Amino acid sequence: MNDISETTTEKIIRITGREPVACRCASCRNQCKRAPCLGTPQDIWALIEAGYEDKLAVTAWCVGMAVGKLPFPIPMVQVIHTSDGCVFFQDGLCELHDRGLKPTEGRLSHHTLTEESFDFSKSLAWNVAREWLNGKNVPLILRIFDKFGIIGK
Repeated sequence: MNDISETTTEKIIRITGREPVACRCASCRNQCKRAPCLGTPQDIWALIEAGYEDKLAVTAWCVGMAVGKLPFPIPMVQVIHTSDGCVFFQDGLCELHDRGLKPTEGRLSHHTLTEESFDFSKSLAWNVAREWLNGKNVPLILRIFDKFGIIGK
């Protein structure tokens, strides 16, 4: 049942059926090498408040378009992707994990997801990305975009 006090993370857990996990296997670590995990507006704001603004960038999530589920990209701010993968992937681990700042997709991602079990509507990436379209997040999103000079006052 959808409780009014349900947090964004709780909602994503309910929809995706995923629970927080801290697997350190090679497959999970390789996810960090391929791309940074997506964060909700709340995740990104927490990183900004923790002083990591320089490790974030304005981007657009285009996967929904690529798979034919959305007619447009979703503008957002996310963790920077370097030639080595996620900017926070240091010495084989996520430096944000023990600080409680790991973005939602990374907190809930696990090596057990396979193509055979993939359902777009329940995917972590989609459920995180669509929080950037959620009307209740607009004030926070505007604050985030303002930090990056995307909107003016």
